[in-house]
Amino acid sequence: MIFGILANPNLVNFEKVKKTLVKFLINKKSSVLIEDFFAKKGDRSVSYISRENVIRKSDVLIVLGGDGTLLHIAEAASKNKKPVIGINLGNLGFLTEAPVGELKELLEEFFQNNLVLDTRDLLQAKIFKSGKLIYKKYFLNDVVINKGALARIINLDLFVDKSLVSNIRADGIIFSSPTGSTAYSLSAGGPIVTPSLPLVIITPICPHTLANRPLVISNKSVIRVRVDSFKSPVYATFDGNASMEMESDFELEVSKSHLKFKLLRSKETEYFNVLKEKLMWSNSYGRKQ
Repeated sequence: MIFGILANPNLVNFEKVKKTLVKFLINKKSSVLIEDFFAKKGDRSVSYISRENVIRKSDVLIVLGGDGTLLHIAEAASKNKKPVIGINLGNLGFLTEAPVGELKELLEEFFQNNLVLDTRDLLQAKIFKSGKLIYKKYFLNDVVINKGALARIINLDLFVDKSLVSNIRADGIIFSSPTGSTAYSLSAGGPIVTPSLPLVIITPICPHTLANRPLVISNKSVIRVRVDSFKSPVYATFDGNASMEMESDFELEVSKSHLKFKLLRSKETEYFNVLKEKLMWSNSYGRKQ
């Protein structure tokens, strides 16, 4: 079994966690690949290679960090059909499975075939210029159209399956998958939806009129948005990392993709328990209902 280890490059305690992890995996007669960013001189217990090759050559990926770190590798892991175990070294962590203190316990469950597969659909975004496709990107959480540094309203024309739905004046707009419903969309007033639902959430950011509310549609629909005001720069941002400046003749299209992100989780991890923990929902009766 080949394990690939990927991590947030800013982790201050990576070496300590890595030593524990590598020792455990080698004792399990497994090979370990680590991204070459973390290479240390004289360390021959593992192989250090590029992130692309870690993902391509591994049987299972172990990702150390927060949800943002998982989002960075989601597209590549999905394209290579590699399952992922997320270890939470961040703050919130809806996607990461367990804190670092439970790392060994979680991996023991893996070797005993006790982990279950939690499959999440990715959406795809296409950017067109004068009707010609110039950029394509897959995303797990969301794609956001927002303004640059200047505080100016953006005018947006929103289409669903070629029908004009609304002319929206807002600070921007979020197109979110069910997985991303607990991310930026939630902060902007969007609904929480369970990850298995086949839908897309459209959430205006600070709309000029209260008539523009979040909209939930089938992921079988094709969504298009055209930005028709450019008094300041406007950007499309994918899962909070990749971005592209939108110009006056650009259109963004969002639709369902064929890619699936495979998370390995403990059988004890239950979606609503995660919500209650992360969002600090109280149980007024102090017991399960």
